[in-house]
Amino acid sequence: MANRILSIYFVVVCGLLLIPTLKAQENISNNWNTEKIRGTRLVPYPAANGDPYLTSKFLPGEIEFNDGVKIQDVGLRYSCYRDELIYFNKAISTQIVIDKVSLKSFSFIDENGAPRLFRKQYYDGFMSGFRFFEVLSDGGISLLVYRKVGLLLCDVYLDDSGKQKNMSYQKDYSYFFYSPKKGYTFVRISKSSLLSKFDKTDQILVKKILRKNRLTASDEISFVKAWNLIKENGIKINLNNN
Repeated sequence: MANRILSIYFVVVCGLLLIPTLKAQENISNNWNTEKIRGTRLVPYPAANGDPYLTSKFLPGEIEFNDGVKIQDVGLRYSCYRDELIYFNKAISTQIVIDKVSLKSFSFIDENGAPRLFRKQYYDGFMSGFRFFEVLSDGGISLLVYRKVGLLLCDVYLDDSGKQKNMSYQKDYSYFFYSPKKGYTFVRISKSSLLSKFDKTDQILVKKILRKNRLTASDEISFVKAWNLIKENGIKINLNNN
């Protein structure tokens, strides 16, 4: 009986001693994932009116690497000016530009509580290369946006220090329907551009959907809603139409 009690006691003690070890291993795993992030220190952008970033601050998000490894709760900020993802390294209090070549996608919840998903894809059009596209609507045919911001000429203004400047950050977003087979089809955020992607007979059905749901398709939110309803109703888009 005494030996049995001693055996039970030994098992319990070993279990208690093992808990810190398991937690330590978990922390090591998390640290290993953090160490997987490779990049360079952010070089400050030119000071000018407008905003080169998508959000006003770093927000917790998730990044996924090409090998499928994911890291959550990382402070992220997307630069529309340079098309680069930046994370805040708390250990060294530094902003790091993550190597684009290592990334597959990233996501976060924005300041309005809306989920945002970006995927790295190769763009074969003008100025080809890998870009981060935001996925506005996913599926066999996805609706994507390339949220480019340029530093462009503008009317002369005085900055906060009283200096004259003639450059500002300006949005130059590009929207596309995308399918692996057809590639990228440019579309403008407008009712006429949306209708032009359908055959004549299907355009009538699309117009009915827009009227019924009081959608103008003249802004991004309305356009995305319209496209999702079109998909739900099984109306096929013709990506050969320009």
